[in-house]
Amino acid sequence: MRRFKKVLIVVCRFDEDRNGGSRPWRVPQGMAPVFIAGGFNPALCELRVYSELFSGPLENKKLLAWPDMLVLSGLQVDFDRFLHLTAYARTLNPNVIVVAGGSVVEILPAFSRQFFDYCCTGAVEEIGEVIAAAFGPEYVAEAFAPRYDLAYWNKILGMVESSRHCNFNCSFCALSIKSNTYLNYSPEHVCQEIRRSGFKRIFFLDNNFYGNNAHEFDRKLQMMIAMKNAGELAAWGAELTADFFLKDRNLALAKAAGCAALFCGVESFDVQSLLSFNKRQNVVTDQTALIRKCLEAGILFLYGLIFDPTRRTLHSIAAELDYILAHDEIPLPSYFTLPIPLLGTPLFFESLKNGAILPNTRIRDLDAYTLCLRPLEGMRAFSAFWPDFIRLKKRKAAVIRHEAGFLQRYKNFLTRWQKLVSLGNAAVFALPKYRNPRRTFVSATEILDPQYQPAFHLASKFVSYFQPTLLTDSTGVLNPYLEEVMQLEKPPALKLNRSTTLSDEQSA
Repeated sequence: MRRFKKVLIVVCRFDEDRNGGSRPWRVPQGMAPVFIAGGFNPALCELRVYSELFSGPLENKKLLAWPDMLVLSGLQVDFDRFLHLTAYARTLNPNVIVVAGGSVVEILPAFSRQFFDYCCTGAVEEIGEVIAAAFGPEYVAEAFAPRYDLAYWNKILGMVESSRHCNFNCSFCALSIKSNTYLNYSPEHVCQEIRRSGFKRIFFLDNNFYGNNAHEFDRKLQMMIAMKNAGELAAWGAELTADFFLKDRNLALAKAAGCAALFCGVESFDVQSLLSFNKRQNVVTDQTALIRKCLEAGILFLYGLIFDPTRRTLHSIAAELDYILAHDEIPLPSYFTLPIPLLGTPLFFESLKNGAILPNTRIRDLDAYTLCLRPLEGMRAFSAFWPDFIRLKKRKAAVIRHEAGFLQRYKNFLTRWQKLVSLGNAAVFALPKYRNPRRTFVSATEILDPQYQPAFHLASKFVSYFQPTLLTDSTGVLNPYLEEVMQLEKPPALKLNRSTTLSDEQSA
């Protein structure tokens, strides 16, 4: 008789405020557990999922002791959290099988194998091979299909993939680490996934919803128009690149298909900054005009910014934010970040070569608001500027005035729901944040999260798992344990401008 297997799948996350909290309102939430769960045979496996982004740090001893297999996923910045949960689970159940995936594991498989039983270095579907090796082939699902029913954090929106990878190579992006062909799923498959999600309001998880094949994009939009007309799709949003807006027909099609909001990586209104990021798709047209065109078509425009103090003066960074606050035809950004030298990206290798990565930088510091690179105007100037800037000191009133003007300007173009989303975006942007006076926002001196203190007694061999993983040593040299990343030092060739369409069977 086959033994029933218990599997816990966790999306790991450190709180961006380093307070050990949660972000249940964040959109999108991490969906990796839902896709990973699709590889397990539900007749032979009991599955539980946990999102630290939605629910906060996982420290429940009963749950951590429960599984036969613990599967961990997350961003580069969350790698140390993988180690924490591994230490907890193996202390409570020495026989637990630990599986880890994600960018750091993919880039540093030899390093990662010191800690985890199985290291996934490919697409999410690789979990099938792990399941077969660990439990036996009968525990693998007959057909790989995301388990949307397990996404307890999805209350309003369904989260669905319609494509995978991106056809651009921005120097700071994790997708630039390895060259992967942009993949379009067939319209039939996307339609099936929307229905399976159980929602009529959808956010597409694609890195680039538009892609590089106009014919396939049209086919996808025509399918969605048909679903909208049939009452199966109410509204949707997606992330895409600026080249989408070059054809007015694209906006018209998206609106007809029920598009309510689009997120575009504006990154900066400064042309030189865009060129330094290899963000050339954003310099082919005036971005302010592009934004206005989108909003006047009745589609909410969302975006983020990268403020780069390694190439720009602090005055120019402040001036860019003040420019936005003074022009209510531009919406408020959803967030702004510092440049992050993610392991394996062109920006990482450039920064390492130039000695720009700060000494004693930790993988944990590769987040949006902690400086990891040497600033142009020196550390003292940055440290005097950034804490007040990020907390919007003396700009809160301007944020409120801007949002009021924005809603007034576009009152005849946006629906009530879109206005509420815009208000929510403004509220999150302006809410008091990063108030911990101990924070320095500089990698070498920044405080660590509460999770670096074990929540309960551990086996002594796991104490070291709670030491932060250093990216650089005290002289700024790469940690020798991470040197296998240098195998990726040559930046990948630019991707060909082509796409591949997956049939339903292939995408499953």
